[in-house]
Amino acid sequence: MSVVSTKSELAFEAWCRAQGVTYRRIREAHTPGHKRPDYALHLQPHWCFVEIKELDETPEDSALMGEMLDGGAGFRWVDPGARLRRPIKAASAQLRKASKRGFPTVVCFFDKTIGFHLERVHVLQAMFGRDTLHFEVSADPAHEPRFLGTRYGRKAALTRQDNTSISAVAVMRQPSGCALVIDLYHNPHARVPIPPKLAAPLVRKQYGETLDDPDRREPTVLDLMQTPDWKEWLDDPEGKCDREIEACLREFRAEQAPWP
Repeated sequence: MSVVSTKSELAFEAWCRAQGVTYRRIREAHTPGHKRPDYALHLQPHWCFVEIKELDETPEDSALMGEMLDGGAGFRWVDPGARLRRPIKAASAQLRKASKRGFPTVVCFFDKTIGFHLERVHVLQAMFGRDTLHFEVSADPAHEPRFLGTRYGRKAALTRQDNTSISAVAVMRQPSGCALVIDLYHNPHARVPIPPKLAAPLVRKQYGETLDDPDRREPTVLDLMQTPDWKEWLDDPEGKCDREIEACLREFRAEQAPWP
């Protein structure tokens, strides 16, 4: 029986062909409850196993899009990383056997929604937990609290004990007017890490294997308050909102173009 490929799978195969990467589609398991990864990639001299996860629109996503197209504000609170944690854990189970045999593994996300669930802040907080602000507070009333920086906290999908079968999380997208690209987020707790030099020729950008890599950090609210963009929100919130929505809609319409 032939397998009907999803949009994300077709996009991934197109990316492999564009990169000159040899890939094999893995047949689905016949035993109920047993799931296999979707692809095996031959990255000389290694084989790497990949599970594709597609984020589909929810009724809330459709309602939000309708509001925006009708000219409304269309705001929703989104818990950073919430849409990614469960698929990451599910992918870990599908990739576990390959990882235990010494193969590197990747869970690759493709977002069909307008929720921007694959922005870096979402990926990092899904992988390593909620980003929290830490302050030092003294018992002395005259001593003002001192900001110590941000750290990852609760609800981490990837820890030293959990889901070590995943070597990296990949984000696949097609920026407006550009070819398909993949950004790679390494899991520092992985049983089988992916050498960054191996991935470098294939991905647009990769984020380091250590949690203290400064390039992995999203700006905090304190950082944002120093930017001109933040001042625009304060001086002209309605105008700034309209401009941001229009920019999002332009990007969204561009990404609806058929795959080449």
